Amino acid sequence: MSNKTPATISAVLTILVLVFLAVVTVLLQMIALNGASERQGMTAMGISLACQSIVILLLGTLAARATNFLITKVSWNGILAVVVTVLAATMIGGTISFLSSIIAIPVAGIR
Repeated sequence: MSNKTPATISAVLTILVLVFLAVVTVLLQMIALNGASERQGMTAMGISLACQSIVILLLGTLAARATNFLITKVSWNGILAVVVTVLAATMIGGTISFLSSIIAIPVAGIR
């Protein structure tokens, strides 16, 4: 198996998991923004989604490159490299997703 297949698998899995986390975060943000006006709520959700989409693309690329690095330079097994990079990218992306939701609320002018 070439190094391209595990890198592609890790990128796709990372993107899928992070999209699921983004959907859950947006739903939780809707609940948190229950008392805000529609304009402020949409602004906060738009800022949060913009940050999350950029992070999803960057971490998908990082997961593919990290998997390729772990297989070629560190001589890890392909499955282990995929699992480790997907877990690491998901934890980083989940943390940034949570922080983007928290930061988007004051930036939108909600007190």
